[in-house]
This record gives sequence, structure tokens and C-alpha cells, in this order.
Amino acid sequence: MQAYSPLLSLPREVLDRIIDFYLTFNHEDFEDTLRPHLVYMGDTAYSRPLPSLMLASKDLYRELSPIVHRQAILRVQVSGLNDRRISFAVHGKLRFDRLEKLWLLMAKEHANWNSWLSFFGEVTDRTKNLKALVIDWAPRPVGSVGSVGWTGRVNAKKEDEFFKMIGTLKELRLIQIYGDISPEWISRLEGLAPHVVYYRNRWWREPGMD
Repeated sequence: MQAYSPLLSLPREVLDRIIDFYLTFNHEDFEDTLRPHLVYMGDTAYSRPLPSLMLASKDLYRELSPIVHRQAILRVQVSGLNDRRISFAVHGKLRFDRLEKLWLLMAKEHANWNSWLSFFGEVTDRTKNLKALVIDWAPRPVGSVGSVGWTGRVNAKKEDEFFKMIGTLKELRLIQIYGDISPEWISRLEGLAPHVVYYRNRWWREPGMD
């Protein structure tokens, strides 16, 4: 490993763009599993290879390390009624205690709360240093079912649990939410973090992220 990289002589704004592009996650970075507790919360930390650029020089390692080790994407994807797939994309080891930024990528048509909500609750229990939460919500619609009928009451109960889980993240400073979100959801999120930013478009774009 070299001590210095000529990349670090570039202007800061140029270097930041290069790093953001280089660290972009792709579809191939996710490892789908039907046993997320075993894979991601076992005694041995789940890990993926570190970015090769990070290993090119000591200075680049120090530059990229705070970004690489403090962010991850949690993707929930369901194909069919019972095919629940939960996956993480991460560089290096997945250490929940050091994560400061987490993306929740809901890449499915319906919320299907029971297939993922309890797992998300365990994630929030382990990420007490989280400062930024990005929610990319594909299910349609959000916050419009209300509490009419049994299905509506169940949905409202699960939504309450979801917001309560986010509310346990006491270090949270920023929530970014993407998708077709109701004003009620936005209002509730605004009570959970000092800064809430809403985008109507989707955030995730294959093969990478915008």
C-alpha cells in the first residue's frame, strides 16, 4: 500500500464527486436471503470486500474509511406471497453500532409489514448512532388506507410501530424520504428528526443509485 495518492491533490468538490460515484452500490452488491437474522445478525459480522481504491494508499484509506464504514443499505424485496428476501449492501464489515447513515429500500409493490417490520425493529435497536435515514418507498399508496375496516386498522397499527421504531433513533438528524408519500406520513416524520426532506421521485435506480 502506497503512502500517498495523487487523487488527493484534486480540488475537494471534484474528489467528493469521484468518491461518491466510486462508492455507488449496485444490484450485485446485495446478497438476498430468507434468513436475515442468521446472515446479518450472527456472531460473525457480515462482510463484503473493501473497495479496491481504499486499499491503494494509506491516505485514501483514511479518506474513505469514515464513509465506507458508516453507511449501508437495507433492501426489502418480496416475490410472491411467501418469498421474503431481505438484504444489505455494505462495504467491508456490517457493524450496526458504527452506522451513521442507513438507506431503507422498499423495493416491492405492497407494504407486507409482517415480512420485514420486526427485522427493521432489530436493526433500529442496534443502530443507536444513526444520524441519517433515507427511505425509498415503492409500495403504493402510502398513508391513505386509514383505519376503516380490519385491513385498515392493521395497516394503521403497523404504521404506528414503524414510526415508533424510527423514534427510538435519538441521534437521528436527517430523514430523506422518496416516493408517493401522504402528507400525514411527512408530518409524522417531521416530528422524528430536526430535518426532513421529501422527494416525490424514487431514489433507487438500477444498476446504481442517484
